Amino acid sequence: MAQLLSLFVVLVGLGAVQGVEPTIEVLRANAQARMRQDLAIYSADDLRKLEALYQSANKNLRGPEATEILQRVVKEFPKSNRAGSAVLYLAQLASGAEREAYLRTAIEAHGDTWYGDGVQVGPLARVQLAAYYAADGRTAEARNLAKEVADDFPGAVDHSGRRLVEVLRGLKLL
Repeated sequence: MAQLLSLFVVLVGLGAVQGVEPTIEVLRANAQARMRQDLAIYSADDLRKLEALYQSANKNLRGPEATEILQRVVKEFPKSNRAGSAVLYLAQLASGAEREAYLRTAIEAHGDTWYGDGVQVGPLARVQLAAYYAADGRTAEARNLAKEVADDFPGAVDHSGRRLVEVLRGLKLL
C-alpha cells in the first residue's frame, strides 16, 4: 500500500496527496524522470557535451568564466534540464534587475526542471524571487509568490532538504 501511495505521489508531482508530502526519494525520482526527457530531445553526444560544459561551470561557480559557461548551457541546450539549473545559478551570481530577470526566466521557461538532489527549479526560484522582493520592499509581490509556493508546491525542498514553505515562514512571508 505504501508503495502504491508513493507511486501516486510521483505521478501527480509535488502536490500533497491527502496531506502526505513527497519524500526526498520521490522528489529525486521526479528529478531523474525529468532528466530522462532530455534523451528525447538531444543525442547522447550532445548530452555528454552539455554535462561536461555544465560541470566545468559547477566546479567553480564564483570563477571568472562561470557566468559565460552557464550562459552557453542555456543558449546551446535551452530545452535541457540543466538549462534550468544554469539559469538559477546565473540568478544567484547576478544582482538587481538582472537577478530578477534571471529568476523570472527560471520560473517561466524552466519551472519544470530539477537538480539531481530533488530540488525543483521553479519553486526554488519563486522563493528566491520572493526574498528579493521582500528585501526590495515589494512585500505584496513577495507574499503572492510565497502563497504560490505554498499552494502549488507544498512538498518542494531546498538543497538542504528543508521544505520551502518553512523557508518562507522564516522570512515571514507565510
